[in-house]
Amino acid sequence: MSTKNIEKKALGLLNAFENAGKLVSCVAIDGRKIEIFLTKKSDADEYAGIDMRHGKT
Repeated sequence: MSTKNIEKKALGLLNAFENAGKLVSCVAIDGRKIEIFLTKKSDADEYAGIDMRHGKT
């Protein structure tokens, strides 16, 4: 799969989880693997899941 397809799939999964009422804290893409980390409402922090890593594709 190309990078754009993986990113589109990850965004689709993110939207599906958020539409289901789940709080997503982080989405990580490593090769073809997509990891979605959920958080509890009491642990929610607006900026905690922001991680800007570059250079790894």
